[in-house]
Amino acid sequence: MRNDLTTYTFFLSHCHTDHIMGLNSSWNYGKIYCSQISKVLICDKFPHLKDYTVALSMDEEHWIYLDENKKEGVSVVFMDAMHCPGAVMFLFRGKMGTVLHTGDFRFHTSMLEHPILCPPERRNPEMMGIMVDVDYLHLDNTFANPEYDFPTREEAYTCLKNIVKTHQGYRVFVFSYHLGKEEVLLNLADDFETLIVVGEDRMRMA
Repeated sequence: MRNDLTTYTFFLSHCHTDHIMGLNSSWNYGKIYCSQISKVLICDKFPHLKDYTVALSMDEEHWIYLDENKKEGVSVVFMDAMHCPGAVMFLFRGKMGTVLHTGDFRFHTSMLEHPILCPPERRNPEMMGIMVDVDYLHLDNTFANPEYDFPTREEAYTCLKNIVKTHQGYRVFVFSYHLGKEEVLLNLADDFETLIVVGEDRMRMA
């Protein structure tokens, strides 16, 4: 590590509690790069972090300098991780090589159509996609076990919608994490032309 690198640079994949441990009202250890949605959520919880948090646009290559003289740096691309609002995957390029960090993600075939992760000139029509050459892969393998066979988002929502449809004479409670599943609630409200009642904190995040 170079001695003239006096600050740290942080990349936040998403705002679930287990990924923002350590952030507090006195945190001042360096810039935090994240998606625009994550910045809104972080600054709502920790207002003083607005001076440390930098939102980067999605699906574009950004060059992040790590020293004041702008001689050391790394490029990064934020891609949708299909997890919770604001969740991203990182594709880093620099002296360390090419690194793909998935964060917490939910695989979707559309990821194999990303023009930077899977350039058109490298795609094989007989395969779903060919990724760029990755030197290091940091993979979320939370459910990387054959015993898990999750339905697609569309299938899961259709199942939930059918449950609600067959119980329209009842009050229905939908459990959700502190962050996530907002799209499900909005879709239910639209499909059944009804109101969704949520707590003040979740309403503010919406």
